[in-house]
Amino acid sequence: MPKAVLQSAITWNAPPAFPSDPLLDDRLTVEAFLSRLMQSARTPTPCPVPAAMEHSLLGDAQRIRPILALRVARLLDAQSEHNLRAAAAVEVLHSASLIVDDLPCMDNDLMRRGRPSLHIQFGEPTALLAAFSMVALAARMVVEIPATDREHARLRRFQLALLRTLDCASLVGGQSLDLALEGDRRNEMRETVNDLKTVPLFQLAVEAGCVSHPFGVPDDLADFGRHFGLAFQLTDDYLDGEILNRDILDAQYAQCRSCLQAYGEHADSLFELVQYLAHRAAK
Repeated sequence: MPKAVLQSAITWNAPPAFPSDPLLDDRLTVEAFLSRLMQSARTPTPCPVPAAMEHSLLGDAQRIRPILALRVARLLDAQSEHNLRAAAAVEVLHSASLIVDDLPCMDNDLMRRGRPSLHIQFGEPTALLAAFSMVALAARMVVEIPATDREHARLRRFQLALLRTLDCASLVGGQSLDLALEGDRRNEMRETVNDLKTVPLFQLAVEAGCVSHPFGVPDDLADFGRHFGLAFQLTDDYLDGEILNRDILDAQYAQCRSCLQAYGEHADSLFELVQYLAHRAAK
């Protein structure tokens, strides 16, 4: 699949021609791994939880977070089975968070990824158990693989980062704040909510891309993870009509691109992710 060559002079208000699905190859890689993962999670007992997990995880999804992880690893020439597992773990954790977000006591969403939400399809008790099980799966799958002592140390650091992504200074705090805010106050606190509720999983995806990189997460890629997470959420807000000013999006896309300038054309696949958001917003 040809990749668009992105230059800093691109005008984002008039995006260039773009492949119909520039993420397809990486998405298929992620989908294949998640399918194998769910097969291994099946049990011979009549417990409905594995089927509920599969329903939640294997629905139609963009897979932006694990694709980001794969592309960061490719940029750093640090691709490995560890990186793929860590990328998938981010998606498993993300799917678990969506199960909780959709519950009647939270956002009370009836549909998710083109299908009934998990609590509608399987009931609230099974949905909660599936979310718990998926968090456990995400945490353990990254270390359940042969590795050297040095590799295990990096994987354990990533596992700790994954678990911290759930705490009150991250996803849990963001969801709590999101539930509490209304009207003008919600608009005023939008960036704070996004920093807590959306950004952490994108930052975690960048960390997943660096699990086999001997020098950890470069600062400019860490910055890219935050700005790309904000750009992702702002794009969704714009498409939902919550933001009317397109200039806000273009400024955020520019922030993303500026984080990658030092990598030049080697970061084309990450520039492509930013362009993907811009094209979504232009539809």
